[in-house]
Amino acid sequence: MEFDEAALQQVRETRLLIDEYDRWIFDEVRKHLGQRIIEIGCGLGNLSTHLTDRELVVGIDISEQAIHDMREQYGSHENLRFYPMSITAPEALELGRFAFDTAISLNVFEHIEDDAAAICNAAQLLAPGGKLILIVPAHSSLYGAMDRAIGHYRRYTADSMSTLMQRSGLEVLEQKYMNLVGALGWLVNGRIFHRRVPPAGQLRMANRIFPYVRRAEQRFPPPFGISLLTVAQKPC
Repeated sequence: MEFDEAALQQVRETRLLIDEYDRWIFDEVRKHLGQRIIEIGCGLGNLSTHLTDRELVVGIDISEQAIHDMREQYGSHENLRFYPMSITAPEALELGRFAFDTAISLNVFEHIEDDAAAICNAAQLLAPGGKLILIVPAHSSLYGAMDRAIGHYRRYTADSMSTLMQRSGLEVLEQKYMNLVGALGWLVNGRIFHRRVPPAGQLRMANRIFPYVRRAEQRFPPPFGISLLTVAQKPC
C-alpha cells in the first residue's frame, strides 16, 4: 500500500467542501442514533457538531492532535468527551462502562488493518439492543490510486460487511449503497487518471448537485455507490 500521510490530510481538509454529502449521511443515520454515543474516529468533528444535544458523546481517534483540537473546540460541553485511542486497543474495552446505545463510525474502518477485531470491540461496547452504524467505502472494483494513497486497506460490499457483523454477534437491520455519482467520480480519478486525491474543483461541483442526487436515490435506490451504510444491532 502506497500510503501518503499528506494525501490523507488533504482529503480530510477538502472533506469540508462536501458538506451537503455530510448532511445527507447524517440525515440517513439520524433515526438510529440514541442518547449515549461513541464515535469511532471522530477526526475533525464533522459528525460531533450534530450531536451536542445528546446525553453523552465519547469520541475516540488515533490522532492525538485531533483529540486535542476536539477538546479545545468542545471543552464547554460537559456531555462531550474525547480520548486518544484505537478501537482495536485493549483499553478501548474499558469504555464499556458508559453503556453506549450507539456506536458510529464514518469512513474509518477501511483504515483499520484488523477490521474484524474493530467491529468485535465496537459490539462489546454496546449495551444490549444497542446499534452499530458504519459508513465505509463501497466496492472493491473502485479500489485504486486514491485508496492506496490515503491508507485504505479495502473497500466493502454489503455481503462482506454483513459477514463481519454477524461474526461479531450483531444482527444487520439495514444496508444501502449511497452516492452513485461519487462512485463514478472515484472510478475516473482513481482508476483511470491515477490521481491520489480528489480534485477540489470536482468536489465543489459535486457538492452543488448532491441534493439532487439524494432526491433521485430516495426514489430509485442504486445498486452501486461510493459509500455503504450498514446498521446492525446487538441482541437484547
